[in-house]
Amino acid sequence: MKQESEARMAGIQTDALDTFGALFAAVVGLGCAGWGGRTLLRPHRSPESFGGPAWGARAGGAAYVVLGICLAVRMLAKLYGKDPDWPMTVTVFVASPLLICAFTAAYVSRRRARRRGEAVRPGRHKRRARAPRPTRRISPP
Repeated sequence: MKQESEARMAGIQTDALDTFGALFAAVVGLGCAGWGGRTLLRPHRSPESFGGPAWGARAGGAAYVVLGICLAVRMLAKLYGKDPDWPMTVTVFVASPLLICAFTAAYVSRRRARRRGEAVRPGRHKRRARAPRPTRRISPP
């Protein structure tokens, strides 16, 4: 009788530490999807790791969106005692190849720029040159 009532009860099927870990991973997954979405929508303002052509940045953004959604779905499903296989399948066959292509495109474009002698774009913020430091200290009189 007790098993029937437990089987009917829909709710979180884990202890507190597992629940916290799954919720944390789900939030990280949603953050990953948000970060990828920003890169997908604005490929020219992408993070440093996607510093290649626009199609490479979009591929990386799409990979992070898929990766984040799959991570969040899997962790939330684990909270309810289910272990779906499709999020891992989508991650392996969709997100991983997109991510590998994006990083390869960024690496090749940086390498070509170095060989041509062009300055590699450092990212969103350019570093400003510092004023030279004095070589000797002047003691106060």
